[in-house]
Amino acid sequence: MENRNTLGGILGSIAALIGIIGHIFLFLNWYHIGMNAPSAEPGCEILLKYIHPILADFGIFGSVLFAVSAYGFFTKKNWAFFLSVIGLVLALLGSWFVNVPYMAAGLPPIYFTLFFPYLVLYFLFLRLIGNIPWSQTLLALGTGIAYIVCWMNGVSSTSRIITLGDPIFILVQRLHWVAMIGWAVVTVGIIMKPKEWMRVVGIIAATTELVVGIPLVIATTQQLARFSLFALGPIACLILLILLVLPNIWERFTQTTEGLK
Repeated sequence: MENRNTLGGILGSIAALIGIIGHIFLFLNWYHIGMNAPSAEPGCEILLKYIHPILADFGIFGSVLFAVSAYGFFTKKNWAFFLSVIGLVLALLGSWFVNVPYMAAGLPPIYFTLFFPYLVLYFLFLRLIGNIPWSQTLLALGTGIAYIVCWMNGVSSTSRIITLGDPIFILVQRLHWVAMIGWAVVTVGIIMKPKEWMRVVGIIAATTELVVGIPLVIATTQQLARFSLFALGPIACLILLILLVLPNIWERFTQTTEGLK
């Protein structure tokens, strides 16, 4: 335990420095470039102008949580690991999604320089500090991916409402956020203490995204005449929904017995 606290403090400090220095440097050097780049798809300019700062906020605040968690680890506080998990949830979102509009605008996905180190830190925190089994670690990674792509669909729908005003985007936009929040809760819960009600929340989140995501995918695929990135949300949620409804899969992944009673 002593070694885990020391390692947790070191990893928390590293994660905090990566986020604070990385987000400030990348934002100051790339914000105006991204905002003024020609967009390949409708609404990308809005994402680069308005969503980029919000994601930077997520990343920097996640880094603050990492810094405080490092203090908690070094002083042997029970809340330190929970705080680092919340930091990971914010850091992975803040360093992933902004790459999508950058690539759509023909720019390099510069925030992957933060995302991949955080992905490594995710496994280090869960396996070495939290001693979380591989099954839970991978399941939480899957639900975390669903959380990110549901966020992506909600944000992208918002930008399309502003630029195009199509009724399909207005219809589905808010429920992507509902699915996203559900997956965020499930992701943290799987890591900290899995419960049967979390599986139910996951089923609701997955079904919600499928109901609002599939019509959106059909409409945007027809508009763009190619694969729509809106499909990532329904695909991820369909895979997770199958895992969550199959008998005893949740119990095997989370090593709980509550659902078997």
